[in-house]
Amino acid sequence: MMDITRRRLLKGAASAVSTLALPGAPAIAQSARRDMRVGIWGGDFGNISPVVRWDIQAGLPMLNIFDNLVRIDYQNRKLLPHLAEDWTSPEPGIWRIKLREGVKWHRGYGEVTAEDLAYTWRYHLESKSFQVGIALFAIDTVKTDGKYVVEVKTKRPFGAFPGVVMGYAGMVISQSAHKEMGNQAYSAKPIGQGPYMVEAVRGNELDIVRNPDYWRSGYPKLDKLLYRAIPDSSVRLAALIKGELDFMTHPEAREVAEAAKNTKYTTLRTPGWNWDYQQFNLKGDPKARFQNKLVRQAISYAIDREAIVKEIYNGEATVTDNQIPGGYMGYRDSLLRYPKNGDLKKAAELLAQAGVKGYEVEVITSDKDWLRRELELVAAMVSQIGINYKIRNLDMGGFNNLWLNQKFEQHLEDITLVAPDPDATSWWFLNSKGTTSALNDPQMDALTDSARSESDSGKRETLYHQIVDKTLEDCPLVYHCNVNMVRIFDKRLSGFTPSPQEYVELHDATSWVS
Repeated sequence: MMDITRRRLLKGAASAVSTLALPGAPAIAQSARRDMRVGIWGGDFGNISPVVRWDIQAGLPMLNIFDNLVRIDYQNRKLLPHLAEDWTSPEPGIWRIKLREGVKWHRGYGEVTAEDLAYTWRYHLESKSFQVGIALFAIDTVKTDGKYVVEVKTKRPFGAFPGVVMGYAGMVISQSAHKEMGNQAYSAKPIGQGPYMVEAVRGNELDIVRNPDYWRSGYPKLDKLLYRAIPDSSVRLAALIKGELDFMTHPEAREVAEAAKNTKYTTLRTPGWNWDYQQFNLKGDPKARFQNKLVRQAISYAIDREAIVKEIYNGEATVTDNQIPGGYMGYRDSLLRYPKNGDLKKAAELLAQAGVKGYEVEVITSDKDWLRRELELVAAMVSQIGINYKIRNLDMGGFNNLWLNQKFEQHLEDITLVAPDPDATSWWFLNSKGTTSALNDPQMDALTDSARSESDSGKRETLYHQIVDKTLEDCPLVYHCNVNMVRIFDKRLSGFTPSPQEYVELHDATSWVS
């Protein structure tokens, strides 16, 4: 069945290529090409509007359709002005954002103004979108001050406002286009203001074309990007090698080393702002065995993190037992408490101390093929201490529905951190009000609230150390590893800057060279 599926996918890829080079047509020099074919993980793109929850595969083209208020300088971990020309905080709890003048919406919808930004954030708040619990929680009021300035009042001082609010919720929609088209039509073919415009969406294929009115002179470098979502990692790589794709994400980890030897391609490895982890629904069944923290500690001790890095990622990851990756404020070490190869004896002792001899629990995961293999490996590890993981594989939409509505017992998934601030590593997952939190702990709420309100960097770092220490003790989440972001592409492509975030691949500067 897998072979049949792969043949069909590759046949489809070949058909897509044939539309670019008609039989009998003269060969076009590679340096003259103005298009790029991108293979990404996933299925149908679904929603591609910033004001409705979007999946990772939609985020990859979306960030080329919409400019964000800020861009991240990943090397120096700084925020750079982008759609927002400047931002200031004249007093605690007040932020003023000055938009760049003269930026135009796609397809003749006029100039981007402060009214558009105010409309976008108010729409999020009024519709109670996913961003309310992730990035816009801090906002009390939004108002415009002239044509290009927005003033935001927050519910309490929030020093991470630029990175979290402007960074993750900084894609602005067109007020006039959204009202005219309606939310459903806008979600399918949105009007943005970025370097590329949506041309066509066909389920798992998406074409975006050059924006002729883009505000940055000389960008984008290409005329067209053709995205194809292919769920199987090996099929994506095969399509690249066969010349049916030019750029791919998430190759099969076992195939990366061999692919890197191929002189026709560039292989980039970037340490990710992410983790693979398990989460327990501590707001769920109070009789669940894992409600006892000793049981959760036992699971963490039973995990051989080094084996996960070797077996699932072929070394393209770093073991960790905590939520703060290297380079973030509050980082101390990749392993602070739990050994890299686990400790089954300690795990068994903790289960005995908890009075638990063994049990069965349903554990869900999404349709990422590498995570499904990881869950099978982890299930084998915990079975050694008498815990049986009843695995339930879901597509991404189904997984998100159960996860975000807290209709699960336990899950194994990965997550990309959305901002260079440590608030992004902890609050959403551990504070009882966080969208992705399955925890209700007043002490953790107090710590995470204090950490995001504190302006003194030294005091903030101390608070994040306390948050991590409490997480390691209570284990509401069990962390496995930080995974490298790997991209492989034709060596004749130039200008692409890799990011440590799974959903960020900006192609405004990507071009073909001789």
